[in-house]
Formats: sequence, C-alpha cells, structure tokens
Amino acid sequence: MTVIGERMFPVAIHTDSEAARLDWRTDYQSHRYAVVDMPPEVEKGVRQLMDELGLFFGALDFAVTPDGRWVFFEVNPNGQWHWLAVRAGVPLVEAMADALQGDTA
Repeated sequence: MTVIGERMFPVAIHTDSEAARLDWRTDYQSHRYAVVDMPPEVEKGVRQLMDELGLFFGALDFAVTPDGRWVFFEVNPNGQWHWLAVRAGVPLVEAMADALQGDTA
C-alpha cells in the first residue's frame, strides 16, 4: 500500500511462481497487479500509524492470509512507488503532484 497524505492506494501483487511466493522480487514477470479494497480496521490502523510516526508518505508492506487477514510487515518512509503507478494504473503520480502543490485530500 502506498500512502500519500490522506490518500491510500492498496495494490495486491499476485503470482503463480513458487520463487515469487517466497520472495516476490525474484520473478517480476509472473506478477499480476490489482487495486484492492482494504478492511476499515486496516485503514484506521494505517492512518494511526502514519499520524503517530509523523509521516506524510509511506510504502507499507502487508501479506493477506487465505482467510483475508491483513498482516503488517513494515512502513518504508522513502519507499519506491512509481512502478506501482505504471503496473497497477493507480494515480500515484497525480497524488504526489497534488501533494507537492498543497492539495492533500
């Protein structure tokens, strides 16, 4: 998930590759990307985390278990994001441009 200001962009990365299931970075060609809905409690927790850490931007890593439980790993306060805009078609570039111009809603 990428967070820019008040905006959150959750994107799932799916693969059928055994190598990528162990470490998603090992087989980029097998990836499929999908914008997903996040549970309200995850959204609330992410907002609280970002506020407590005083972060405006974050690239957050999660896994979603087969039963739909979101497991948080880390927040990268300077994480990569542009590749998700390209691969998943989410408006991260526009959100970042808006943020730089002072429009954070």
